Amino acid sequence: MSLLITSEIYLQQFKDEYSFRLTGETLYQYKLAVEQLITYCNKPFSEINSRDIRKWMFSLELKEYKAVTVKTKLAGIKLFFKYCVEDGFITKDPVKNIPFPEVEDKLPFYLQRDELFQLRQLVKGKLEQRAVIEMLYATGVRIKELVEMKIEDINWQERMITIPKGKRKKERIVLFTRECEAHLKTYLDERGDNLPFVFVNTTKTGFMCTRTVQNKFTTYSKKLGIYMTPHTLRHTFAAHLAMKGMPLECIQVLLGHNGPHQTQLYARLYHQARKVIYDQWM
Repeated sequence: MSLLITSEIYLQQFKDEYSFRLTGETLYQYKLAVEQLITYCNKPFSEINSRDIRKWMFSLELKEYKAVTVKTKLAGIKLFFKYCVEDGFITKDPVKNIPFPEVEDKLPFYLQRDELFQLRQLVKGKLEQRAVIEMLYATGVRIKELVEMKIEDINWQERMITIPKGKRKKERIVLFTRECEAHLKTYLDERGDNLPFVFVNTTKTGFMCTRTVQNKFTTYSKKLGIYMTPHTLRHTFAAHLAMKGMPLECIQVLLGHNGPHQTQLYARLYHQARKVIYDQWM
């Protein structure tokens, strides 16, 4: 019997326990990290010690894994072993005192006004692409939230959208502009199907694939000579609201942020964006 099979019951119980707290993608990455660790150590997880885990982390560094990737994997390992201790599967947590690797926090990149104008001009006349861009920019939603968004969650009169299952599965409300409303309605009127999703795939059988959106932004980057991803518009949303004077606390509510790391990072973005306005007026 393989090591993965002997630990399978514990991993499944771990997934069941956290299925209502974490997204499916996060749980998948955490489970994968545990499986990789067990395979590397070649022993039952109950016998893995701190030295084994440190050696595994070092092996990831030798394979040139990014620090942020190693940090994510270690977060999964920590949560799994914490769960195992709390439920009595093991008596000692081997990862409790292992620190996370240091990750350089680069200031989130966002588009300047002229760069956003260039992006809009690039997709002029392309209804779906323009609607996607306006929605990402006007609401600050994540790409997964965008593609899973349903028409029934839009309150057109109030120009509000309910995000029922955002990151960490917390519901929140986002707003959208009149410009976004105009482009979105034009796109929806032209579509001609009865699917419940705001954005649909090319075969009109379900919601749009995240890869489709990401590929479009790769094309935009090449054509404009400006590196950008769908997440860049989330940063742009936050920075431009800061420039208009919206308080940081309000911006973070719209973004759905509640973690201390996110708070600190976007606080830096906020103050940088405000400084740009100050420098322009001085």
